[in-house]
Amino acid sequence: MRIESVGVCGTDVSIWRGNYPGIPVGTIIGHEFGGRIVEVGSDVIDRTIGQLVAVDPNIVCGHCPECETGSRALCRERRLMGLDLDGGLQTQIRVEASQTIPVPGNPDPKSLGLVEPLAVGVHACSRAGVTTGARVGIIGGGAIGMACALQARSLGADSVTVVEPDALRRKTIEEYGVTAIAPGDTPAERWTVAIDTVGNGTTIRAAMGLMERGSTICVAGLAEGGTLPPAKDLVHNELTLTGTFCYTSEDLRTAAELLSIHGLAALPNDLVHGLDRAPAAIAAYAAGQLGRGKTIVIP
Repeated sequence: MRIESVGVCGTDVSIWRGNYPGIPVGTIIGHEFGGRIVEVGSDVIDRTIGQLVAVDPNIVCGHCPECETGSRALCRERRLMGLDLDGGLQTQIRVEASQTIPVPGNPDPKSLGLVEPLAVGVHACSRAGVTTGARVGIIGGGAIGMACALQARSLGADSVTVVEPDALRRKTIEEYGVTAIAPGDTPAERWTVAIDTVGNGTTIRAAMGLMERGSTICVAGLAEGGTLPPAKDLVHNELTLTGTFCYTSEDLRTAAELLSIHGLAALPNDLVHGLDRAPAAIAAYAAGQLGRGKTIVIP
């Protein structure tokens, strides 16, 4: 396939910073990508040349219980493109047909790198139990937080509020029709569901203070630090605290459908044209220059 779109995420930035010392020098990063099929194997019958697809970057065994139920990310033999082997930040790549996710309609090729992060938000909403009428709070207004917001609204949430410290991102979130508040501000109503895309003790504790009794907090972030609240706060308020990781094959298909509806506007984004500009964009992200939203490299 010819790669048309590559998203840059926190994992890429961690690799850039040297936080994964076991990665061989020269490994191509990028696990959020999609493109146009330019060649198919002789035994491939359900993909066609010219078709636009996103890619599931999880390389798995294919026969364990997790794989058989579509939970490829939980396979014990899982390897991730862009980390354990070459990823999408290049012009062409060969992948298994089973890894490709067709996007319905006539999507903007520049948007294909959004399917993977959208699927993370779809899965988080499923794990959190977002339903019609929910009052949803989201900690963090990056790509995953906004993916959660998009899916929560599509599921019929009564309200969605995003807590985001960056002023530019708060402004962008409001432009998307979602309420944005700064950390420490109080939402208009207590939440019945919260998704924490940061995931340290401080943010989890903050979310717990904004919940209705009997509600659910789902942690999607992998940050470290902070102090978790005492167990009595969970017990007395009958809160459910759960985690979410990656996505299922069905989540990817749902994400592809969301992309077919919303296109490049599915998530706030900043486009970077040309692989030669990718290093500077990643370095800026690593330095804390977050921009409006998801950085997308167009090779």
